[in-house]
Formats: sequence, C-alpha cells, structure tokens
Amino acid sequence: MAMTTGINVAVFDRGIINRGDGIRFRRAGSTEFRNGVITKVSDAQIEVLHTNIQNNATSFTQINAADVAVGVWEVWWTTDFITVNYQPGA
Repeated sequence: MAMTTGINVAVFDRGIINRGDGIRFRRAGSTEFRNGVITKVSDAQIEVLHTNIQNNATSFTQINAADVAVGVWEVWWTTDFITVNYQPGA
C-alpha cells in the first residue's frame, strides 16, 4: 500500500496514514533505523517524534511526500500494531 498519491505532486494519503501511527524509517541505503510516532500529517509532510540513540534525546524528523515518492526514505508504519505497511526506498 503506497503512502503517497498524486499525479503531478506527491501528497500523503491521509486515508491510510494518521497522527498517532507508529513508524519505523530510515534513509534508503542506510543501516540506522529510527522508531517513533507520527505527530503531524499534512499533504506535503509528516512530522515524527523519535528517540535519538546517540544521546537518548527526543528529536523531530520531517519527512516530505516528494522524498518518499522518489525513494529517499524507506518507511514502515502501523495504525493498530497488527498490520504493518511498507513503503520501499530506492
């Protein structure tokens, strides 16, 4: 299931990705995963609250729909923690 839609401009499909969803993501080709919670969803961007492993601090990461559509990010997300959706990277 693709998390982005759109013909000319990529946008997040708000019917399948929501605020409060659990998320696991990494840059395509990277070995470092980040786990967190989606705190904000707009058409062009999602904002994720996650823990930074290096210094045990909480951090926000913004993920753009255009970057997801071209494969910059590899993303797993779940609403119910039973069904896990996957958006592959490049």
